Parts: sequence; C-alpha cells; structure tokens
Amino acid sequence: MRIVQENDREILHYIMTFVGGFLGLYAICAHGNYGSAQTGNLMNMVIDFVGDDLYDFAVRGGSLIIFCGGIVVSWLLTRFYMLPMRELCIVVDAAALAISALLPDDLYPFYRLYPLFFATSFQWGTFDGVGQYKSASLFLTGNLKNCVLSWTRFVVDRKREALVGARIYTLTIVSYVTGGFAGCEAVAHAGVMGAFYGYLPLAAAGLILAAEHASCRRMAVQKETE
Repeated sequence: MRIVQENDREILHYIMTFVGGFLGLYAICAHGNYGSAQTGNLMNMVIDFVGDDLYDFAVRGGSLIIFCGGIVVSWLLTRFYMLPMRELCIVVDAAALAISALLPDDLYPFYRLYPLFFATSFQWGTFDGVGQYKSASLFLTGNLKNCVLSWTRFVVDRKREALVGARIYTLTIVSYVTGGFAGCEAVAHAGVMGAFYGYLPLAAAGLILAAEHASCRRMAVQKETE
C-alpha cells in the first residue's frame, strides 16, 4: 500500500507539472506574456524604467507583488493552519484560469495575468517535488540541471538513487513541455476560453488525491480492526 501511495504522489507531481506547463504557455499564447516566472518580468521592468514607460513598469511591479504574495500565503497557510494544501492549490489554479479567461476583453492584457501569477506561485509553494527529489512544477531550468546531473552521476557512479532522480527529472521535463503544448493548442482552438481545457488535468489531480485519501482511510480502518 505504501508503494502505491508513493507512485500516486509521483504521478500527481507529473500532472501538476503538466498544469505548470499549461499555465505558462496559455499565458503567452493568450495574453502575450509568461505567467509563471519573474525573471523575464523583472528584466522587462528594467527596460520599462530605462525607456520611461512608467505605466507598464508599475503594472509589472504589481505582478511581482502578487507573485510574492502567492508564495507568502502558501507558506503562512502551511505554517499556521491544517489545511489540505494540495486540494486548495487545485482550486486556486482553477479559479485563476477562469478569472483570466473571463476578465473583460478591453482590459489591459497584462492585468489578465495577475490571477495566473498568484496561482503559479501558490502552486510552487505547494508542489515542490517527489520525496527527496526537489522539483519545481513551474520551471524547466532547475529541472534540466538536475536531470543532466542525475544522468551524469548515474553514468559515473552507477547508483540507483541517481537513476531514480534521472527518471523523475526527465519525466518532469516531458510533462512540462507536453503541458505547454496543450496550452498552446487550447488557445489555438478556443482562444482565451482555452483556459478551461486546463480543468482536465486539474480534475485528474483531484481524482489522484481522492484515491489517496480513500486508501488512507482504508488503512486506518484495517489498523483499528486488527
């Protein structure tokens, strides 16, 4: 039973990484900017400041505050409250996609990214890897580094832990890129309303969590009856 639960957690990680890729490429294809990171946003803020585009500078600054807020809120809820954070993260992602899609068409495009910035940073603070293998479900660079190093360590040292890490990071990259492809296709077929295609992997993640809770309840009942 424990092995099954570990496999479920790994599958859940890949699903949420798929969601991370979907959110990122949906944001670019539908709204023209990446909604899952701050590196590009901060560099664009520098460009706006140098170019005296203070309005765009302020709008991007707002997204920075919102992104940081998602990180803080995720940490505070984990630190002080016994909430089902993974389930809550799925709800937050679903709400962000809906809000981003349903905001008025004449709204300044970057404002439509605000919900996605909050949701992605909240997800970053909730889903952070598989067991000892830390892995962000929103970015590729760190996962690519760990993937390359894990394969290198396996070739050099022939240790099982390195092979397991190599598999996890490789599948993480595949799931992220696949999610990005799905995000692009969703926008190509449905425009901004393609956001709701993201509900499919979120529903799959919810089913995994429901199955995990059901398994835990069965184990608790078995222990009581022994």
